[in-house]
Amino acid sequence: MADIKIVAIDIDGTLLNDQREITPAVAQAVDDAVAQGVKVVITTGRPISGVKDILKALKLDQAAQFVITHNGGLMATADGQQIIHRNTLTLADFKEVNEFMVQEGAYLQVEAMDQAYTTNHLIDYWASYENNLVHLPLHVHDHADELAGIDFIKLIAMAEADKLNDLQAKVPADIQDKMEVVRSTAHNLEFMNQRASKGNALLALAKYLKVDPQETMAIGDQENDLSMIKAAGIGVAMGNAIDPVKKIAQVQSLDNNHDGVAHAIQKYVLVK
Repeated sequence: MADIKIVAIDIDGTLLNDQREITPAVAQAVDDAVAQGVKVVITTGRPISGVKDILKALKLDQAAQFVITHNGGLMATADGQQIIHRNTLTLADFKEVNEFMVQEGAYLQVEAMDQAYTTNHLIDYWASYENNLVHLPLHVHDHADELAGIDFIKLIAMAEADKLNDLQAKVPADIQDKMEVVRSTAHNLEFMNQRASKGNALLALAKYLKVDPQETMAIGDQENDLSMIKAAGIGVAMGNAIDPVKKIAQVQSLDNNHDGVAHAIQKYVLVK
């Protein structure tokens, strides 16, 4: 087995337990990996604003560390000062997805690096919850053309899980053909540049750092983690992961309430 030099870790349902805490065992395992020279990369659907507290808590908020946000749409140094890799959408992409959402009576917003925008004047409950969770200011506009010039890193529809299940099944083929469409939680349906995924961002970081992809490990639990678990040298499914993640992962760890991230790092990364 290759020595692991990069560990990509999802946040919700993976790094954090169900109380949204980083347990002492997980924090210690991250510290030990970093001390060994491993790059521990928080890899999330959240924007950078929703990751800063976590990076600080893990002492990863440094220029020498990296973070992957917006499900791979953006990769930057963990101090937020340098963009390493970015894949975005266009205003035309937003208009196309927004038209579909309007027809379906669903809420949609754009996420830029640290701001969100929508043309919906009735903000969905789950959008309010999500934006508050990740500290993302929301700007409401009357017309899509008012969003010209915005950095469209990700589009995100938010609603009750059953409604999103229905919406995901109805997404037109021409949208699916040109965009990456994934669920990151039961209440989020996300649309990104087709080249944007956690897996592609992980491979881009490995190339940037001159690390063999076989020397990478990815840990996750949800649909938006599938690409990085496939791309990594060691793909780890959390014990609480959805079945498709468990199916494609090489190994399975404990769940997020039993230090699954720490278990995986201790078993596959730390030098014995």
